[in-house]
Parts: sequence; C-alpha cells; structure tokens
Amino acid sequence: MILRKWNYKKHKYDLYEVPDNWNCKTYSDDMKEMVNCPHCGKELEFGNCYISLEFHAPFCGFGYAVCSDCYEKEWKRRNKYKK
Repeated sequence: MILRKWNYKKHKYDLYEVPDNWNCKTYSDDMKEMVNCPHCGKELEFGNCYISLEFHAPFCGFGYAVCSDCYEKEWKRRNKYKK
C-alpha cells in the first residue's frame, strides 16, 4: 500500500510504502477494529489511536491512525521545523 507522508524539508508529500497486509486507516465505524500504525506497524485498536500529523489521505486530507509513541515523534518533528 502506498501512503503520502508529509516532508517538512521539501514542503510536499513523499510516497511511503507500507506492507499490503497492514490495515492502515483514516476512519473506522468500529473503534475496536485492529489497525496498524503506518510508522512502526504496531497493531492497536482504532479507538486508541491518534490522528497523524504527517500521513494524510489524498482525497480528503484526513490523517491516518497512528500509535501514541509515533504521534509524539511527529509532534517533535513538526515543532523542529516550525522554527
């Protein structure tokens, strides 16, 4: 599966490949659905995820579900390039 990941240096999206068997999602009706974090692959319930600051769906701009550890790293990268 190919996702789009924001590149702070280039100010545009890079293509980012994740394994086809990963379940990466921007939305789910089932908060208990198991999904994968596109950064690290960790499997967790959709309802326990954060909305990515870097991975966005091309058609609507919604962020993909990410784990808390990777979300924290996204914030740090974002703040680094904000300055």
